Amino acid sequence: MYTLDTQAAKESENFSNYLTDTGKYKGVFTRAEKLVSKGKGTHGIGFTFKDVNNRTTKFDIWTTDATGKHLFGYNQLMALMTCMKLRQLTEANGIVEKYDYDQARDVKMEAPIFADLMNKPVGVVLRKTEYEKMKDGVKTGETAWRLEPFMFFEAASDFTASEILDRSATPVKLPAIIAQLEDKPLKKRTATTSATASNSNYFDDDIAF
Repeated sequence: MYTLDTQAAKESENFSNYLTDTGKYKGVFTRAEKLVSKGKGTHGIGFTFKDVNNRTTKFDIWTTDATGKHLFGYNQLMALMTCMKLRQLTEANGIVEKYDYDQARDVKMEAPIFADLMNKPVGVVLRKTEYEKMKDGVKTGETAWRLEPFMFFEAASDFTASEILDRSATPVKLPAIIAQLEDKPLKKRTATTSATASNSNYFDDDIAF
């Protein structure tokens, strides 16, 4: 005999294990790994996000340059901490699952992480963004699409960071943002750029800094 499993019924419509569309999602971070870019020493955090339907996506937030100057990602991180009610983050070594290019698959490895950000409910607004692919720091002439974090919100209430800090009574910003949110195509293209479709979570070395 069988008993109705409503979650399994919903998951039957998920034909991909990856998130691909612009929108509002709730879930958890299964990875929040400290990053330092090899080229210029830029600091950031690499995230793996899993939504309530077990679909995943990966993105990085770059917070400070090598001199400690704040980048836009710093503001995003502060908003995320507000939405998760975290006053500080502590770095420690832990085990993460990430893509290994040599083995061409996800593997578990030790890395510096921010455990306070992991496995706790979080809301993320993701935007599908077109970008120019790069290899070894050089543009390949092709473009692809990836999901990037547009903003964060408190999963339980839909409050944004500013609404939490302002002690707002009702969450109003998130619905207004979602109503106007659209995919972000590339504005400026090189003469040799051609568009290619991509739903991959693993991207070329395309960090501009």
